[in-house]
Amino acid sequence: MIPSRPIMFPKFVPLLVLTLIFSSCGQQDPSGRYTGQMMDWVHEVFDGVLIAQGKECEISLELSQASQDMRAVLIFRHPDLQETRREGEWSIGDGERVINFNDDKTPDEYFLIKRGLRYAFQTRSGISNDDGSPVLLVRNDGKSRKASYPLEMLFGSKGGVHVSGVGSLGKRSGEWKWNGNRLVVQVKLPDGENSAGDVIPAETYKYFLQWSENASDELELEKLVVMRPFLKEDGSKRQSWMSSLIFSDNPILKPN
Repeated sequence: MIPSRPIMFPKFVPLLVLTLIFSSCGQQDPSGRYTGQMMDWVHEVFDGVLIAQGKECEISLELSQASQDMRAVLIFRHPDLQETRREGEWSIGDGERVINFNDDKTPDEYFLIKRGLRYAFQTRSGISNDDGSPVLLVRNDGKSRKASYPLEMLFGSKGGVHVSGVGSLGKRSGEWKWNGNRLVVQVKLPDGENSAGDVIPAETYKYFLQWSENASDELELEKLVVMRPFLKEDGSKRQSWMSSLIFSDNPILKPN
């Protein structure tokens, strides 16, 4: 009978495996200042049709933003009636844009809710076509306009970051961390207060970036998400998305 012998593995195998594991898990951390430009909508036009009593009524909604001015224009065209034009303001609500008019006409509040590539146009009591389908608008890119804004990120060595430019209302401090192969930068704005003295929940900006495939020392901005806590009926807060901006051409942030 041949005595059994323990099976011996080469010593270099575990070392090689460990080397591969640590190499695959490593990430190149950002360090220092990165700057670039970012495009965002400053004037959007949404067009659609409402079918009412067999008539095709045209709807055109314009939303503009310049500094703190959030202007809204609603144009309604009925084939048998005179064109109606209403001017008001818009704001970001709980997952939708809220359009308000103060012209003694009803309804005085509308909601624009993203539904894939289109947007549902609604009121609290509801708007629908003759067949019961929702009224959907589409952004008219030919009439809409974007503007370029500077964006700067200064990364520290312990997860700290300073962000200035679009979306941060001046220079703000935040934190960064890795989420898989994506770098997430989070900046929380300070709470505000309205004229009645009530606290307005602060917004949180999340920037999703990754290292560029074309230049290893440059960062690409893939998405910007704005979050705001909303109050439940019992006064507790819940986190609800406000808006999400996904780029077709990712802005590039270069080190300098």
